[in-house]
Amino acid sequence: MPLRLHIDTDCGVDDALALAMLARSPDAVEIVSVSAVFGNTYVDQAAANARGVLRLAGCGAEVYIGAGAGLARRRVERMRPAHGVDGLNGAGFSQRWKLPEMDRGHGVSLLAYCARRKLAGLFLGPLTNLAQGLLEDPGAFRGWRPTVMAGAFAVRGMAAGGADFNSWSDAEALARVLEAGVLPRVVPLDVTSRVTLTAQGMAAGASACGTPLSARLNRAMGPYMAFHQRAWGLESGCHPHDAVVAVSLIAPELYGFEPARLRVATDGEHLGRIERVEGEPNAEVCVGVDAEAVQGLLLERLFCAPRAALRQA
Repeated sequence: MPLRLHIDTDCGVDDALALAMLARSPDAVEIVSVSAVFGNTYVDQAAANARGVLRLAGCGAEVYIGAGAGLARRRVERMRPAHGVDGLNGAGFSQRWKLPEMDRGHGVSLLAYCARRKLAGLFLGPLTNLAQGLLEDPGAFRGWRPTVMAGAFAVRGMAAGGADFNSWSDAEALARVLEAGVLPRVVPLDVTSRVTLTAQGMAAGASACGTPLSARLNRAMGPYMAFHQRAWGLESGCHPHDAVVAVSLIAPELYGFEPARLRVATDGEHLGRIERVEGEPNAEVCVGVDAEAVQGLLLERLFCAPRAALRQA
């Protein structure tokens, strides 16, 4: 039976890869609903991108507009060198569709509703929407274990002070989640940066798939890969961070998690940096991944093509 899933996203390039891959995996995942959050682009644009990707992938899940700023209301510099102003490096989707706001028409928090229905949760951007849901209805989230893209331990993140961008964008939200007893499953940059997609692999996939969405995603990848060359030293490749996190829902046997107690800095020069501390675990942290298997599965699912057609050099 497919995993029923709610996704929270700031839909940039790697988010779009994750959404397309999951939408093209109906045997494993049913995307029930999606919420947008600020981050890689403005929240309205993130929602438009998420809706556009899902519709082109054949998924009719409703997309809601969530938080446009963090809990502390700090000004956030978006990751424009990687994602561009529109989140998809000029391949972003039109905002002509009026999308609903998260908490209107439900009577309760959308995320609380999802948690009470026992949907799985996947959070690919700042955790503002989840933190606000916890404030409004903390009881709904008891026993919920959402999967979260956050953290940079042995590797250095690209945000100020070495934090990963999601945690740095709203450190207060992450702190609230860690203190609330939710026990998130955290997948850090240490793990996602072990998986690499090459330009050749993406081009082969788009050609084998032959759909407008695949062509659009491949077009958005150019500046994203150029950023990875500057930031990570990769030649003609990239780390598809959010997509790697998404694969953990389809093939959990390819990942290794362990319990840990985490603390995030909410001020100072290390804003958003997460560290392990002594004490009772408040999260599970991914510490291992079969990178080759994840890479192959991601391309196969993303482009709906046999693995033999997606061989990477």
